[in-house]
Amino acid sequence: MTKLKTAARSPSLADIEFFKVFPEDAIANLERAATLRKFRKNTHIIVVGEESHAAYVLVEGSAYAFTDDDDGNEFIVGTFSSGDCFGELGLLDGQARTANVITTSNCQCLVVPRAEINREIMKEPAVAQAIIHLLVGRIRGMTEDVSCLALMDVYGRLVRALNASMTEQADGSRVTERVTHQELASRVGSSREMVSKILKELRVGGYISIENHCVKIHRDLPDRW
Repeated sequence: MTKLKTAARSPSLADIEFFKVFPEDAIANLERAATLRKFRKNTHIIVVGEESHAAYVLVEGSAYAFTDDDDGNEFIVGTFSSGDCFGELGLLDGQARTANVITTSNCQCLVVPRAEINREIMKEPAVAQAIIHLLVGRIRGMTEDVSCLALMDVYGRLVRALNASMTEQADGSRVTERVTHQELASRVGSSREMVSKILKELRVGGYISIENHCVKIHRDLPDRW
């Protein structure tokens, strides 16, 4: 574990959604208190049930959050890339972690201690109010996610997941992040076989192509499958 020595090595906390509501002096204090940690690929950064002692800002690499059952079935609840923050919500009530976070590549994370975050929140009531608004937005998003799981079929959930993970390229094409069929299945609460079948038919229909685990969208996906 090493102390963060230069802001150039990582995103500034002022650019991170959760931390941008803090005043400049508070951000400076939090950055001084933070440590930079390295994690190898396939390492658990957060484990369900453990104490919520810090928030993490992903400086380099990728990871995802998931829950699982006794049979090893996973449901992915979030994916993270450079500049994303995770583990911050558990800091506010001190309750145990409710999801696992595992790396999908070698990663570097900025670890911001809970005690320092809460100390800065107590200094500035306006920060607490801003965080409440942030949490309300998160809850609205979670409500939408639950509604989709309950009311959409697998195809609808898969299309939603693809649209959420794609970015527009310089040539105007739309391409998703690198993702396996199993990862997509875990995101939409389905089997890998069903996801593979849908993707194959979309590929045959000329809607998509897949290269290096990235899905390229050639035209708008049909409303129904």
